[in-house]
Amino acid sequence: MELSQICSYEAGTKIASYLLVQEARVRRTRDDKPYLDLVFSDASGRINGKIWDAAEIDAPEPGTPVGVLAQVDSYNEQLQLIVEKMFIVNEKEHREKGFNWELLIPRTKKDMDAMWQAVTDAVASVENPFLKKLLEKMIIENGEQIKKWPASLVLHHAYLGGYLEHIFGMMEVALPAARSYTLDADLVLAGVLLHDIGKLGELSGFPNNHYTNEGNFLGHIVIGWHLVHSAIGEIEDFPIELRLRLEHIILSHQGKYEYQSPKMPAFPEAVLVHYVDELDARLNMMDKVMAEDSSDSLWSNTRNYFKIPIYRGIADADD
Repeated sequence: MELSQICSYEAGTKIASYLLVQEARVRRTRDDKPYLDLVFSDASGRINGKIWDAAEIDAPEPGTPVGVLAQVDSYNEQLQLIVEKMFIVNEKEHREKGFNWELLIPRTKKDMDAMWQAVTDAVASVENPFLKKLLEKMIIENGEQIKKWPASLVLHHAYLGGYLEHIFGMMEVALPAARSYTLDADLVLAGVLLHDIGKLGELSGFPNNHYTNEGNFLGHIVIGWHLVHSAIGEIEDFPIELRLRLEHIILSHQGKYEYQSPKMPAFPEAVLVHYVDELDARLNMMDKVMAEDSSDSLWSNTRNYFKIPIYRGIADADD
C-alpha cells in the first residue's frame, strides 16, 4: 500500500501513513471499555483517530512519530481514522520505507527567505534610533528562531514559519495604513514585529509544538511584555513615553478583556496593530477551514471556529 497524506484521505478507503501524534487520551465507551482517542497531523493537515480495542495499548506521547494503518471513516461531517495498527517509528529503520520529517511538520507555503528579507529591510528603514536598536536586538538577533516558529498551537499560522508569515502579513498591511492615517509608522512596525514576541517562550516549537510551563503559567502577552520591558532597560536613555506606548500595544493587541487582553487599545497606533492582527489571523483561520473541510460542497460545514458555513468557491450561474 502506498503512503498517503491527510489531505488525500477519502471516506471508505484504507490508508498507510506516517503521522505525528498531537493528542492521545485513554477514554471509555458507554460499556466502560477503554479506547484511545487520538489527534494526528502531518504537513498537510490534522485528523482525529480512534483505537477501539485499547486495553493493552499505552497512549503515545504528543510529538511521537507513528506509522498508521487505518480505515478512513466519516463522523459528523468530518473524516476520522479507525486505526487498525499503529507503531512508533524508529527514524533510522523507516527512512528507507519513506519516513521523512518534512512529511510530518506543516510549514508555510510562502518564501521564508523573501519574508525575512522584507522584515530585515523594514527594520533597517526605521528612523527612530531607540526603536531601531530594540528591533535589531529582539528581532534580527532572534532571526533563526523567528523563521521556524509557529504563531499559535492550533488557531492560526500553526506551522513552521507561521510566526514569520504572520508578522510579515501584518507588516504589509499595517505600514501603508499607518502612512495613510499619518500615524507613527516606526511605532506601528515595532508593535507589529513585537506584539507576539512572547510566543517564542509560550510555545515549544516543532516537532512537538505545545505550551511550555511558562506559556501555561503566564501566556504570551505577559511573557512578551516582560521581554520587551527588559530589553528596553538595556538601551540607554530610551524615552519613557515611547516605552509605555510600545508596552501598551503589546498588552492591548488582543483588543478585549474577554480575549485575555490586560488593556484595550487606547491610541491610534495600538488600534491599528490590534485590528491588523485580527485581520491576518482570521483570514488565515478561514483558509484553514476551507483546506480542512473534506466535502465537495461550495459551503463548508459549521464545525469550525466561526460556527458558520464558509463559502469555498464560485457557484455556477444556475445555483
